[in-house]
Amino acid sequence: MALYKALWPLGFPFIIVGGIFGGIFSPTEAAAVSVAYAIFLEGVVFKTMKLKDLYATAKSTGLVTGVVFILVGAGAGFAWVLSFAQVPQEILDAIGITSMSSYQVLFVISIAFFVGCMFVDPIVVILVLVPIFAPVVNSVGLDPVLVGTLITLQVAIGSATPPFGCDIFTAIAVFKRPYIEVIKGTPPFIVILLSVSVALIFVPEIALFLRDLAFRDATAFELIQNMFGLTPQATN
Repeated sequence: MALYKALWPLGFPFIIVGGIFGGIFSPTEAAAVSVAYAIFLEGVVFKTMKLKDLYATAKSTGLVTGVVFILVGAGAGFAWVLSFAQVPQEILDAIGITSMSSYQVLFVISIAFFVGCMFVDPIVVILVLVPIFAPVVNSVGLDPVLVGTLITLQVAIGSATPPFGCDIFTAIAVFKRPYIEVIKGTPPFIVILLSVSVALIFVPEIALFLRDLAFRDATAFELIQNMFGLTPQATN
C-alpha cells in the first residue's frame, strides 16, 4: 500500500524534467501541468481534497506567494541599485580576484552568493553576479559544472540563513510560526552545508564524479559540451 501511494507522486519528475527536456512544454507550462496533476492526485487518487477545499488551498498558496514576491520585488530594486552603481565590480577589483588561484576564486564565489542570498532573492542574485564572475571562471579554467554546483548550494544555504533569507519567510508563512522559532533550528544545518561547500572546493570529484562516470567516453562528453557551448576546462 505504501509503495502504491509513493508511485503516484513520482509522476512529478517525469512531468517536469521529461516534459521540459522532451520539448513538450515550457517550464511555466510544466508548473501548470504539475498543479493539475497534484489536484488529480489529491482529489481523485488519494481523495484527501474535496472541491470546496480547492478555494482555500488556492487562497493559501496566493498568500504565501504574495509574501515571497514582496521580498523578491524589494530585493530586485536593491540589486538594481547595487548593479547600477557597479558595487560588485568595485569589490572584486579591490580584492584582486583576477590574480587569485582557482581555490581562492571558488571561495570568493561561494561567499558572494551565500551572503547575497541572505538578503536578496536567489534569482536576483544569480542574474546580477553570474555575468560578473563568468569571465573570471573562464580565465582561471574552472570546471563550469563544479562552479554551478557550488553556486546552487550557496543559494540554498543563503536563502535559509538569517536575517532575511527568503526561505525563512516562506516557512513562516506556510507553518505560521514566529520568526525566532523558525531560525532557532537553522544553525546546525547551515554549518553542515557550509562544511560540504568547503569539501567540494578542495575535493571537486565529489561534485564531478557522476558526470565523469556518465561521460567516461571522451567523444560523448565533448559532444555534450559542444551542444551546450561549453569548452573543456580543468577543475583547478
